[in-house]
Amino acid sequence: MISLALSQLPAASTSAPQHAKVSVVNRVIAKVIDLLIVIGVAWAVVYPAGPLLAFAYSLLADGMNFGPFRGQSIGKKILRICVRNIHGKVPASFKDSVLRNAPVGVATFFGIIPVWGWLVLILVGVPLMIMEIYLMMTVESGHRLGDVMGDTEVIETKKLGSELIA
Repeated sequence: MISLALSQLPAASTSAPQHAKVSVVNRVIAKVIDLLIVIGVAWAVVYPAGPLLAFAYSLLADGMNFGPFRGQSIGKKILRICVRNIHGKVPASFKDSVLRNAPVGVATFFGIIPVWGWLVLILVGVPLMIMEIYLMMTVESGHRLGDVMGDTEVIETKKLGSELIA
């Protein structure tokens, strides 16, 4: 499945995306904010509800489309970036969010299992996150594996105007 998804990544020689590539630093900072929320919820809410709510947030966060959120997690809202479906050019749905966050969700899932899960998180989750960052830096479009899996892209909201709001 990973090799299939990686084969769908745009080649480095393809034409530039319609929107400028969002800074990898901004994307990583937004993800760190979201991971801090995940850790906070996992620790603050009684077990097993806390870890399960944290896991759900890690999968669904980019699909929030209510109130001030338009395809944005809390971290992305703070950094003024958002996720949208590349086909409809609309804010990411919960389905898009689950598909694009599946690699991160795998790591988060193992993080909620004491001891053995933490070991898997270190052995699988950390290398997976490093690969995601590597793809964001090296693929011209800035897509990571999760973006390919969910048919999504991350763009800056200040460049959108009414285009993002369906």
